[in-house]
Amino acid sequence: MQIKAVIIGAGNVGTHLAIALKNEGVQILQIVSKTMKSAVELASRMECSFTTDLQDINLQADIYIVCVTDNAIIPVLRQLQIGNKFIVHTSGSMGIDVFYDLAQNYGVVYPMQTFSKFKDINYAEIPIFIEANSPENQQMLFNFVKKISPHVQVINSQQRCMLHICAVFANNFTNHMCTIAEMLMKEHQLKFETFKPLLRETFEKITKYSPSISQTGPAMRNDLHVVQKHIDLLAQFPSIQEIYTHISNNIIEMHKKEE
Repeated sequence: MQIKAVIIGAGNVGTHLAIALKNEGVQILQIVSKTMKSAVELASRMECSFTTDLQDINLQADIYIVCVTDNAIIPVLRQLQIGNKFIVHTSGSMGIDVFYDLAQNYGVVYPMQTFSKFKDINYAEIPIFIEANSPENQQMLFNFVKKISPHVQVINSQQRCMLHICAVFANNFTNHMCTIAEMLMKEHQLKFETFKPLLRETFEKITKYSPSISQTGPAMRNDLHVVQKHIDLLAQFPSIQEIYTHISNNIIEMHKKEE
């Protein structure tokens, strides 16, 4: 029997999940979004109905997937009137306890990947972490998520939150470091494109070996003369100078412990 789903939230995660599920035979009944434009766009791709009002939600779905920002999850849950239907959120940092007293059958589906609407994603390569409020719901959720990825793991809320913290370090902070580099290069009429071979080599080593043994640079060598020279050159960018100083010190301290 074809599984029916309602997607609540039409942002990056909601868009990619809807596409992946539809591609694997799940019927997307409805898109719910606070933004009319986003709701219409995604519903058009899913060939389904849409609404911007949670009171008009379709009650015929087997599963309701909440893909909204963390601070919007509880307000959304409080407005939903779906009886004992199965509902999940997709947050890495919010625990399963947000459902207490607000739902009867619930869980979490956390796809560990960075999502952007403009970039296609191969879900078959993505690890997805799940949690549910009962063994029966956990098995049902496991089977459901297996439709889009073979890499499904059951973890608890504390583990998932730590996983999310690590993902912020590995992905979000890394991207921000590249953003800083891009800004500094523009300031000095240099092209960020020249960094692409360096970035490719960096991530190839990280994924092939280990981040700790792949670390290079002046801080790793404890070359304090070069580190201080860089800090001095960043004087006109105080916030970036502070970041450089803290990270360099952390690299020095961490690798001293490994010696």
